[in-house]
Amino acid sequence: MNQGYEFFDHTADVGVRLRGGTLQALFSHAMAALTQLIAENSSLESSEERVVELKASDASTLLLSWLQELLFWFSTDRFLPASCSFDTLTPTGLRAHVRGERFDPARHVFGTEVKGITRHALDVQQTPEGWEGTVIFDV
Repeated sequence: MNQGYEFFDHTADVGVRLRGGTLQALFSHAMAALTQLIAENSSLESSEERVVELKASDASTLLLSWLQELLFWFSTDRFLPASCSFDTLTPTGLRAHVRGERFDPARHVFGTEVKGITRHALDVQQTPEGWEGTVIFDV
């Protein structure tokens, strides 16, 4: 898990285990995992910036909302997130700047069609080593 995430098979879906020293790192790794599924190893530019603000009851639900928002951007505008920075990130809310670009079939490889982010096995926990999480992508 050198990059902060690793995929695992889950029935007809794809799961990802996440680790990060901080909650920011965990959420960044989750974004990277989603982008990796959608666009494989495509090189991405940070030519467009979007701002997102989200609130939730807990860290797991916030991670779900974060990934759902990113997937919504791809589904509606073909926007692929390349990097992010957080103005604020707590277990119940975030404000982030997401940089990336729109999917270009001439430059990007379409990988796996992600239909949704599920609540099944969704988990985010703080551990003595940092933060850990699990997410299942409906593919």
